[in-house]
Amino acid sequence: MWGVCLGGARLTRRRVYRRSSKRAQQANRELSPRGIDKGVGVARALAYLGREGNARTFGFGDSGNDLGMLAAVETAVAMGNAMPEVKAVADYVTDDVAHDGTVTAMQHFGLI
Repeated sequence: MWGVCLGGARLTRRRVYRRSSKRAQQANRELSPRGIDKGVGVARALAYLGREGNARTFGFGDSGNDLGMLAAVETAVAMGNAMPEVKAVADYVTDDVAHDGTVTAMQHFGLI
């Protein structure tokens, strides 16, 4: 039996991989089962809700771990503080997180 121990958490009998995102002020480490990302989560949520396709779906992201999600939704929104590769795939770039970018984008699209 093998496992990975992180901060007291132990994952056993699952193959995991490490992705990292290095930002100016922070470094994130994430572990996910191979083949699972936020895009898979969006697809599974839509299937659970009985939705066909991704019409009228929005994703908000700023980091490399959001790329799968942004590809899975109809409208990809990059935060103003997003990494360049996230902005490159976005349909719309909003204000940064600290300046209520999510609210700004939701107003832009008439969601609120």
